Parts: sequence; C-alpha cells; structure tokens
Amino acid sequence: MCWAVKRAVLLLLVAGAMGSNTAPDGEECDHVKTRLPTKDLHKIFGDWVLVWSVCDYQQGWDLLPNVSSSHVELRLLPDNKTIMLNERNLYLDKSCSNYILNMSMPSDPSDTQHPPLQSHAATVERDGVVQPFNYSSEMDFYETCSDCLLLIYRSSLGRFLLSYRREGHHSDAEQLRAAHDAHRKQAECLGLPHDKPFSYDGAADFCHKKSSP
Repeated sequence: MCWAVKRAVLLLLVAGAMGSNTAPDGEECDHVKTRLPTKDLHKIFGDWVLVWSVCDYQQGWDLLPNVSSSHVELRLLPDNKTIMLNERNLYLDKSCSNYILNMSMPSDPSDTQHPPLQSHAATVERDGVVQPFNYSSEMDFYETCSDCLLLIYRSSLGRFLLSYRREGHHSDAEQLRAAHDAHRKQAECLGLPHDKPFSYDGAADFCHKKSSP
C-alpha cells in the first residue's frame, strides 16, 4: 500500500511538472504572435537596449552568458528604402563588437501585412577590424508596448528572440526583473526555449561608439 501511494504521488508530481512546461494555448498567444504591419514600421526607429533574449542553437547559447549589454540603433536611411540596424555589444571581458545590417524597406509603406525584413548587406567590427558578415538573415517585428521592441532574428544558424526597451526606459532593475515571466511566455508562444536567457541588469555600461545622426 505504501509503495502504491508513493507511486501515485510520483505520477502526480510528474504530471504537474509536465503541465507547468506546456506551451500557452492559442488565445494566450494570439497577441504575442501579432506581427507589426509595414505601415507601423516607423515605431521601430530609435535607440534601444536589449533587456532579455533567448535563442535555439548552440552558438547562441555559448554567446549569451558572455554579453554584458547590447545597444541597437534602427534608422531609415535618406533613400527611404533602407533600414539600418547598428548593434554594439559589450562583453564581460570589456571587448566590443559592432554589427551593421542594412535591410530593404517594403515597397508599399501603407501595407497592412508584414513580410520579414531581409538583410542584404552586413559587416562586423572587432578590435578595429571590419569584415563582411556573411550570414543571410531576416527579422520579424511584433506588436508590443510603446517603449518596447520585440523581434525574432533568424539566420541559417538558428533564431534569437530579442526584447528591447527604448533607451531611457531601460534602467529600472526591479521593473526589468518583473517582466521576466512575460518574456518567458513570449518565448513559449513563439516556439523558443527559455532556460538559458540573457537578462540586462539595468546598470551595465555600453560600447559608446555611436553612428552619425
């Protein structure tokens, strides 16, 4: 009898654990999966600080624990056809990397659809040396709060889920920690594991080299 009771308790614990790891249902995820339409892409422009991120491949898992901060600028270039992403990463060893990606603006700026934005030119700078960054990539941007930026970066290697706060709204450590559950639910809804996240502490410095306005 004692063995049977222990076995029943064990089964209940296993079932509970399995239930706690199940993905949210469709209704919970509907708002998370809503992509930003082309007509609203102007909302992505500005300066952003990465506050939380996960990925789904080994090289990304190796990278995230070594990141101290990541700052991104998104600008529409004067040709009104090219979106520039300028990402500056500061690592725990105080080294920096600077990625610049150019993406094509959709041809119809009033479109209510949102095809992924595809990069067509990219470079990376490390230790003052600039090299081509030859991984083709695309980005999906999602509806989120007014001072937030949520996107999936997809390359041939795998995917990153990247959650940003607008610069100036990124330093409240308590508020950032309180958002972790919401970030994890977003990851579940979008099909990414969230057991090895990067989370910003609200205080880490940035690589200060900024592009021209």
